[in-house]
Amino acid sequence: MTVTRPATGKDEKLEALKAERRKQTLIGALVCALVVVLALVISVVVHSQPQSGTAVDQAYAKLQQVTDKPSNATKQGGVLISADGTPKKHVPTIEMYLDPLCPACAQVDRALNPTLQKLFEAGQINVDVHAVTFLNRASSDKYSTRAASSLAYVAEHDPKHAIAFIGELYAEDYLPSESNYTSTSDAQIAQQAVKAGVSQDVAEASVTSGYGSWVDRATTYTIDRTELIQNGSSGFTTPLFRINGHIWERQQIDNADLPETFAKSLGLSASDVGNAKVLPSIGADGAID
Repeated sequence: MTVTRPATGKDEKLEALKAERRKQTLIGALVCALVVVLALVISVVVHSQPQSGTAVDQAYAKLQQVTDKPSNATKQGGVLISADGTPKKHVPTIEMYLDPLCPACAQVDRALNPTLQKLFEAGQINVDVHAVTFLNRASSDKYSTRAASSLAYVAEHDPKHAIAFIGELYAEDYLPSESNYTSTSDAQIAQQAVKAGVSQDVAEASVTSGYGSWVDRATTYTIDRTELIQNGSSGFTTPLFRINGHIWERQQIDNADLPETFAKSLGLSASDVGNAKVLPSIGADGAID
């Protein structure tokens, strides 16, 4: 038989103390749990919303941080040029995206470069040169970066010869092989600039311009831009041309027909190419004809 002892005042105080301890322990556990939950929420927010947003936003922000770049560089990583040094207001702007080591770019350029030069020299177009460097992986000495940096410098200091320089970089007797690359020196790049009409001083300075970081960051930004994906492609490819911000779809056009088709896209007849008195009918804002 169990005898129950009546509760004393001391017992009641002891039970009250135990209850208070249990209460404090529970509150402490809840506070700890809340801190953990808040930490998780903050972590999720921080990692799902990076400082600069998406990958392309981050690449864009990093591009803007580069201070050593051409004075006529655009925020999108191009170099905007015109025949007289000041972009014209009433003519189309042609964006050219190319890698100096790209064989497909070379094939298109060999067909189209003379037309581009005539249009450019006559003041019928502005040109926004985007030399990218993703084919560095095919060279042993970062050729794409070095050639792109040189081109950016020439486009800044001698824009009149920039288009011709592109042509010389893609010359059949010069273009390094993408699939079987052999080391190509800065002096060789500079020599191609001289062949294009660039002065020896500017050509030599172009290969020590220090624009390598800028062209590399511009490339990272460029290849993430979904608006630059051409029809039939799953990602960014070169060569790429945009006219007033619209992609010129040339994939189904024979290279021999590129000059006439390009002129037509601007609203020009082939006979008016190079005629400074005739401006492209699409103007600075029109869509491709």
